[in-house]
Amino acid sequence: MAVGPAQEVVSVADRRRLGLDAWPDTALGVVNDGGGRYRFFATGTPGLRPPQKVTVTSGTLSDPVADGVRSAQPVANVPSGYDYAGGGPVFRDARSGQVLEMLHLERPYGNDPSKFYTELHLGRVDPKTGKVVRLGEIVRPHVDFTTAQKTQTTIDLGAPSFSVTRVGKISYLYVYFSDAAADGAGRIAFTGLSVARAPITAVLAAAKRGKVSAWSKYQGGRWAQPALGGASADINAGRPMAWAPDVARGAGRTIMVTGESPHDMVLSTSANGVSGWSTRHPLWRDPDFFDAYPTIVAGGSTPNAPGKTFFVYYTQWQSAEPDWSTARLMRRTVRCTQGTQATDVALVRYSNGARHQVTTGPAPAGFHEEGRWYLRSAQEPGTVPLYGCRNGRDDQFLYKSADCGGSQYAILQTEGWIYTKRPASPSVPLYRCHIAGLGDHFVSERPDCEAPGNADVTQEGLLGYALDH
Repeated sequence: MAVGPAQEVVSVADRRRLGLDAWPDTALGVVNDGGGRYRFFATGTPGLRPPQKVTVTSGTLSDPVADGVRSAQPVANVPSGYDYAGGGPVFRDARSGQVLEMLHLERPYGNDPSKFYTELHLGRVDPKTGKVVRLGEIVRPHVDFTTAQKTQTTIDLGAPSFSVTRVGKISYLYVYFSDAAADGAGRIAFTGLSVARAPITAVLAAAKRGKVSAWSKYQGGRWAQPALGGASADINAGRPMAWAPDVARGAGRTIMVTGESPHDMVLSTSANGVSGWSTRHPLWRDPDFFDAYPTIVAGGSTPNAPGKTFFVYYTQWQSAEPDWSTARLMRRTVRCTQGTQATDVALVRYSNGARHQVTTGPAPAGFHEEGRWYLRSAQEPGTVPLYGCRNGRDDQFLYKSADCGGSQYAILQTEGWIYTKRPASPSVPLYRCHIAGLGDHFVSERPDCEAPGNADVTQEGLLGYALDH
């Protein structure tokens, strides 16, 4: 797996120019309108005051607001008792053209809006106006509102995406969330991951009548529990999430991206979307920023069916805690490299006279090239991945483990694959070097790091062998 660098796709300035306050406050819904144009659905709160509005922007995958805001309207038909009603992820039926939206509704326990109880509802979108009408509730936590209110425990199901999964001859919509249950003493515990589903044909037929169909939670190896308050199995036990996941089905596997902390995003896969989840693979880490609401998006006609290459969009607050004045929309490219043809990718050492950066990415501003070698773009026999990492604000370094060696270090991107032993092609060894006085890392072909006798420059080990053209 290769993860690309962070890309800003909607800046703070663009968000403010369009009046997109507290946006996007959910995962995104994406609809392909053809010709390279897409609609993006997410919740925003204009003026930072309720009511929330389902905001629809139009643009490209690299600029989701290129064509501006098409509509921004509160969810219609919301009963009293809720102080938050928003939506984001959508499902569009190719045959009928119906567009359904996942709605996140919150019931507060009192006057403190930070403590609430979530339910998932289904909405129907008018493709022409963007208006969303609530059809009804589809998923409710196992713990009831009264019990949760007594403990003032926030129960947040997020705003799950719709994952289309075929089982036998039936196609289902799956939705994933962290469920909550109370024991006999009223203590509340959360699952690592739970899932509910409903047949697509039943969902669409009910929506056409302005209603919702019955959904079922997975529990005890069966889909027998009602999604409205029923019990659910923990299908990813021992792997808690700090943020609601985004899950999509494509290329014969289910892909989940979730936050293990407000700074760490990870990826896991399952063949059937229920069991056998893979070990979580670190995607990126932003120690100084708060990242949330990941959304898996594929290019092409079906944005929610990713292939071997896809994007992960996410909201980033450029602060340690959520602060909408600093919010921007980011994305990363994720590429499954298994079975792909590897090519050479240039690894370049740059310097600005005081510090170094070594990367396969673009040249940093103000830096000049000092050396160039070549890695492989995908794994081959005898290679291991190299990751771009950062310590603090300025010390960029390379590491051979996806976690970059500790939670204090930023995970920037996958740089490429390096040989562990000399290959048949012309190659050179690459050593990681450190200038202690500056807190600066670089790479060198020389084991003395080009500074013989300088005690301030140390070699930290052989990274491997890079191709030398």
